[in-house]
Parts: sequence; structure tokens; C-alpha cells
Amino acid sequence: MKNRDRYLSGILLLLIGVLVGMVIVLYPRENTDDRAEVNATEIKYSSKPIFSNEELEQVDDRFLFRNVAEQVKPTVVYIETEVPVSRVEMPDDEFHDGEQDFWGQIFPRRARTVGSGIIISSDGYILTNNHVIDGAVEDGIEITLHDKRTFSARVVGRDPTTDLAVMKIDAMKLPAITIGNSNEVEVGDWVLAIGNPFRLRSTVTAGIVSALGRDMRIIEDQMRIESFIQTDAAINKGNSGGALVNTSGELIGVNTAIASMSGNYQGYGFAAPSNLALKVARDIIEFGEVRRALLGVSINTVDATVARELAMDRIRGVQILDIRPGGAADESGLMRDDVVLSVDGFAVNESNELQQKIAVLQPGEEVTLKIWRDGEEFVRDVTLGMLKRKPMESELSSSAEE
Repeated sequence: MKNRDRYLSGILLLLIGVLVGMVIVLYPRENTDDRAEVNATEIKYSSKPIFSNEELEQVDDRFLFRNVAEQVKPTVVYIETEVPVSRVEMPDDEFHDGEQDFWGQIFPRRARTVGSGIIISSDGYILTNNHVIDGAVEDGIEITLHDKRTFSARVVGRDPTTDLAVMKIDAMKLPAITIGNSNEVEVGDWVLAIGNPFRLRSTVTAGIVSALGRDMRIIEDQMRIESFIQTDAAINKGNSGGALVNTSGELIGVNTAIASMSGNYQGYGFAAPSNLALKVARDIIEFGEVRRALLGVSINTVDATVARELAMDRIRGVQILDIRPGGAADESGLMRDDVVLSVDGFAVNESNELQQKIAVLQPGEEVTLKIWRDGEEFVRDVTLGMLKRKPMESELSSSAEE
């Protein structure tokens, strides 16, 4: 084939291809929608929870927290206390001249501290920690309720030995907390702490009871009573005087202190048991002061050494080191080296536990003690005496007195 024929054949094939392409392009087609087909999706929405509160509560106690918080928050108040501030308490004081010292004596500086309190009666009695209101200037305590009403409060009475105090505001028909039995509290129980940490009002935190009967030696009083409930519910500055409640919404403790290396919450909070708090509050309201019942003994926790010296079968109870002549224990026939095993059926294995069990009772009440003596156990009823004065420092020893 000649070259000319090859060229013509190629041109012919090219023209045929162009003609076929034009036919395809110009050929009429049906209209189509290239968008992907979308099916309608039904989104389910409900204005009610799938499970009722009652059903959830049967699954786990933690589902009670919402109801408990709603019930208890109105009974916890916010406290602001105005206190005088000295130069020692203000290291950042920028005035160091004599003129400031002169005017500082005439017009002393003041600061406002915050804390929490618990309404314990509908007519305005409020329970809190003594350290929350200690040192307040006259008319320097302001109470803010959950509904944001504010009142000036007066101090009805204070008890430094338990770090508890009672105030009164002029109001009626207030929501009052229900006080539970702290003797029924057990390690592992769910609890809620309600208060005002860092001025954050009506804050609720949850945790468990971590331990019972803690003696932290934080109350600076010779006759202190410390048998705290320990909890890991978050407690911080401002929670003092607030409520520690169980899953029934009952008060089982008054939040008092934390153990911390930083000054803030690290998992260790402590609350005064409700039975002790109720006794203190009742005494203050009825008598204007706390009436302290006494056994009239010096006591010490039984440890391995004491148990061995007394030939006890196991380590338990609280040893009587000394007996006050004419006191309740003396008149009931108790003796030195007797070991108190229980008080009204409740076992005591620490000195502060025995102190707390006696402190919730009134002078003149009869208490039943189980005693160990020389390998024998027996029960002795004791009519409690009354603390009439604080002992002088020279009368105190390293052991506890009750």
C-alpha cells in the first residue's frame, strides 16, 4: 500500500470516530438525578427518662443522690463572718509606719471568712463549727439561705471541746434537716457532703465512709472530744459546718476538717458524728452551755504491750489508768486496770471512742459498761457525774480523761 493510501485511510478512520462521537452526544437521553438517594431517618426523643428513679434506686444507692441533694440543699446555709485582722495575720501589709499603727488601733482591719451551717429547726436554729464563727465581731455573722434570703445571726452558744456552735436567726417555717443516728454508720456507706467550698454555694459531693472514730488532735482544748467520721467525699475550705448525710438524706455528721499536705482536699475529710452534735445543740439551746457527763477516770487505749501486761486473751478495750475519788466510776466500784469493753452494747477499742460514747449522754444518766478484770467479764451500771470545771494543766497527763 502506498503512503498516500495509508494517510487517506487514517484520515477516514478519524472522521468516522468524530462522526460516531457526535451521534452519541446528540442522541436524546432521559433526565436523571445524580444525587444519592437519601432515606428519611427517625430520631427518637423522649421527655422522660427510660428508667424511673424508683427503678434506678433499686439497682444502686448512687441513683438516690439526686433526690437526696434536692432534699438536703435547702437546709444548708452559707455563713460569712466578719473578724478582726491583726498585722501578724497580714504579712503583705504595705503600711509599716507609726501613723498606720496608730490608725490601725482606732480602726482595726477586718476580714470576712466563710463557712457552712445546718438548719436544725424550722424556727431558725443553725448548727455549725465553732471555728467558723470564732472571733466574730458584734453583729458580724450573716446567714444566706438556699433561697438567697439573708439574715443577721446571733450566737446562742459555743463548745470548743467539740468545735461545735449554735446560732439563731429570726425566721420561721424554714426547711430543717432530719438528724440520723451516727451509731448506725458503717465503713463503706455512701454519703454526700453539702456545703459552700471556696464560696461555691450549695455544692454537693459524694463518697463513702472511709473510717470511724478518728482522733486527729485538731481541736485545741484540753477536754476535747474527737471521734470523727472519715470520708472521701470532697471537703474543702468553706465546707466547715456543712452537712454529711446518708442516702436517706439524714444528717450523720458535721463536716469539720480535712487532712492535707496542700491545704486543699486530698481525699481525707472528717465530720463530727451527728449523735454528739445533736447532744451539744440540745444542751446549748436548753441550758446555754454544754453539760458534760463524766465517768471520773483516766484512760488509755489497750495495745499489745498493755494486753500482755494484763494477761488479756486478745487486744481490745480501753484501760482505766486512774480513778477520781468520789467520781462516778469510784462510786460504782470500778478499779484501776479494769478494761472497758463496751458502752451500752457498743464496743470501744480506742480512748476517744469511749469519750464520745459518754459525751453524748447527760449527767445523771445511767450507762451500762462491760468490764474485763483479771480474766473475768462482767457488766456494771454507772450513774454519770458532771464536769464542773476544766482541770488545770498540772492535772493532765498524756492519757485521756473521761
